Amino acid sequence: MTPRMTIVSPSGLPRFRPARLGGLAILPLAMSLAACSMDNPDGFAPSCPTVEVPGAAADLVAFNGASRDIGHMAVRASVTRVTGQCHAGSGHPAPVVAEISLGLNVTRGPGTGRTVEIPYFVAVVYGDEIKNKKQFVETVQFPANVTQMLTHARVVPITLPVSKRVTIDGYRLEVGLQLTKEQLDYNQTHLIAPTFHHM
Repeated sequence: MTPRMTIVSPSGLPRFRPARLGGLAILPLAMSLAACSMDNPDGFAPSCPTVEVPGAAADLVAFNGASRDIGHMAVRASVTRVTGQCHAGSGHPAPVVAEISLGLNVTRGPGTGRTVEIPYFVAVVYGDEIKNKKQFVETVQFPANVTQMLTHARVVPITLPVSKRVTIDGYRLEVGLQLTKEQLDYNQTHLIAPTFHHM
């Protein structure tokens, strides 16, 4: 297995566009995706699809009640990175299995319990068409007297069928936090786009 990694760090809140290098997606935040051959470590490793985190879906801010005052914030979560690997699945032709995990920075607000749930999604896009979308919930358990923590969501396997006509280069994965309309509106009006620099 030969991992390939590029790290790009934002200065500010993560709003980003994808880039591509050697079959790997590069997010303008810390992100790594490695290609490996599971059955034969010395064999050919399949390419990984492009991964994109839509800017508006990189942050989730929830409030207690109707007030949008920071004192009434219930929880805030931000995507800090996307990590994972790709390998060939079973079958002929063998699909590509992308195993991905979100890195999260989670803050609980005043009056919020020590257990919070963060909803997120993974969408499979081929060309310009969404082929599949799945929603997940990551449960974050805070230690006593801790209000902010970095964590990783569990690894999610995504199977991508390929053939002579359907190639891995045609796929991309869109990953982000699952927002309500009110949360999306809040992000669009309150969060500021940053500048980025390479590390």
